[in-house]
Amino acid sequence: MPDSLRLNEYGFYEIKEKPTPEALREYYEQRYYQEELTTYTAAYSPEELEHFDGMLRLRHWVLENLPATAATPPAAASSAAPRKFLDIGCGEGWALAYFKRQGWDVLGLDFSSFALTHFHADLLAHLRTGDLFESLHRLVAEGQQFDVLWLDNVLEHVVEPAELLRLCRRLVAPGGALLVDVPNDFSTLQQHVLSTGEIDRPFWVVLPDHLSYFNQTGLRNLAEATGWQVARLLADHPIDLNLLTPHSNYVMNRAVGKAAHRARIAQDSFLLRTAPLPAVATYYEALAGVGLGRSIVAFLQPA
Repeated sequence: MPDSLRLNEYGFYEIKEKPTPEALREYYEQRYYQEELTTYTAAYSPEELEHFDGMLRLRHWVLENLPATAATPPAAASSAAPRKFLDIGCGEGWALAYFKRQGWDVLGLDFSSFALTHFHADLLAHLRTGDLFESLHRLVAEGQQFDVLWLDNVLEHVVEPAELLRLCRRLVAPGGALLVDVPNDFSTLQQHVLSTGEIDRPFWVVLPDHLSYFNQTGLRNLAEATGWQVARLLADHPIDLNLLTPHSNYVMNRAVGKAAHRARIAQDSFLLRTAPLPAVATYYEALAGVGLGRSIVAFLQPA
């Protein structure tokens, strides 16, 4: 484990010396997209766009089929008012655009409008920019609540992930849910290929971008400590299996990385085109059950 990280009380690793909120705000407002410090790109292929839409359809289906809770109001799904969707760290706006097409009332929060302007300028009226925590506190003060809150590759970037989940808990409507997508870091597979020499470094440690490194146990503990319960937990494509084979090891040979990425989206999209969504969800749930998947996708409901 790098000396810059420590194992915290929840059971996941985090950076020892965290940046100040001001430094983090400057990084995401002025540099993250503008200086191309992210893996996002200025354009996506038709295959990648199909993949975005397919994974959003899958997640939407899972959200619609979560078990009812005691807080679920009768006939909530048949209410005449549009349901409300909050994307915290909405970035390029793919989830905002998807749920807007479903007829939801959508709102996105981000440090900057740069990425949304590039990909979904028509949604700028649905965006609030600025510090995420300050924006969330304002929504709490306004008395707003949302049927679905969305944290897609955000929780690992913030200084205080527990405080972020507590704020989300105050903003979820009765019967609502929170989706959390985080990298599956320090997995059994990753540690295996590191210990056997198939890779020469813990490539998943990405500083200063990622401040926390989640595993399933740590994420569950954090959720429970902040008023949530894990209703369902899925993985995504197990791309790290490529590291077991020299010809596809994208850590040791960066030239094969694009091919691994193309194979991942092709395999996901094939399943989403040819198999029923319940079966696809069960497949990704089984991958999570054996610890595979580059990401953990947790569907949380109020405890």
